[in-house]
Amino acid sequence: MKRAAWILTVVFGLAFLGATLLNADLIGKSREALASGVLRDKSSIPPARYHLIVVIPDSDDSFFRGLLKGINDGAAEVDAAVQIFSYPGATPAEAERYFELSLKARVDGLIMYIPRNDSVAGRAERAARNGVVFVPVGTDAPLGTSSGFIGSSSLEQGLKGGSIICASLGSSARIGVILPATSSGDPQAELLYRGIATALRTYPGSAISGLIRSRTGVLSGEEAAAAMFRSYPSINALFCSTVRDTIGAAQVVVELNKVGKVLIVGVDETPEILRYIDKGVIAATIVRNSHWIGMEAVRAYYRAKAGQKGLAAREAGFVVRTAKGVEP
Repeated sequence: MKRAAWILTVVFGLAFLGATLLNADLIGKSREALASGVLRDKSSIPPARYHLIVVIPDSDDSFFRGLLKGINDGAAEVDAAVQIFSYPGATPAEAERYFELSLKARVDGLIMYIPRNDSVAGRAERAARNGVVFVPVGTDAPLGTSSGFIGSSSLEQGLKGGSIICASLGSSARIGVILPATSSGDPQAELLYRGIATALRTYPGSAISGLIRSRTGVLSGEEAAAAMFRSYPSINALFCSTVRDTIGAAQVVVELNKVGKVLIVGVDETPEILRYIDKGVIAATIVRNSHWIGMEAVRAYYRAKAGQKGLAAREAGFVVRTAKGVEP
């Protein structure tokens, strides 16, 4: 096992070293690719000035798609080429490997997804010692020092979701909450749960009747929703924390003939989620502005590179999409 891990490390190291040695050519081509959709005369585009590494989970969640689009759009603004390294969500140790390799390569900047149970301060200090600007992004700010973190709070998401449900169902709300598979620990300690619970205080009698953590996999949302209804049959609302769980819950509600009987509030937006909203299966979805997070991450890098110190943490907003349209 140790030998396999050693071989894997060597392979990654060689691959990264090769990319670094060809950095000038890589940056020129990357900049050309970024500019191809914006400017017609690509021959006038000089090689990119900066080289940014992005380390994020390998996920089809629309949050990460929006994040990457924002980073690429921001890179075009500041003359930077972007190199993306993704890792399986189930093996976060891969993220650490990419972090280490980025420091050894002494790239200009590193934008990295940081889970709430990870550290920002130590990484930022190590990156600074190696001349690398470190920009942490994610959803909830990590515990401890979170200077420079750019994210979208699950607490605010839970508050909004709970308010939407209770505005419709009032004190009769019996909510089932599907927490993301990527988190761990005591479910009731999670910010998303705490946000929903806080919103329910305004409606005495309403309650969180069921709480389940989703699992990884294509059918995770369906499995979680089906298990929720089996264990807590009194549920009349579902709050989902990921795109996959939102879609899975909608499919189960349709299959169980509970459309109109169970109110679903989900997160983010995809064509499939929008179709479910149009059909009245999903009542609302809370769309986090991950594109803004990506754009702001690149701008934060640029400001830090220009010498600004102690950049404050920033919070992305969100909008709520319903069958009536977009609401602030």
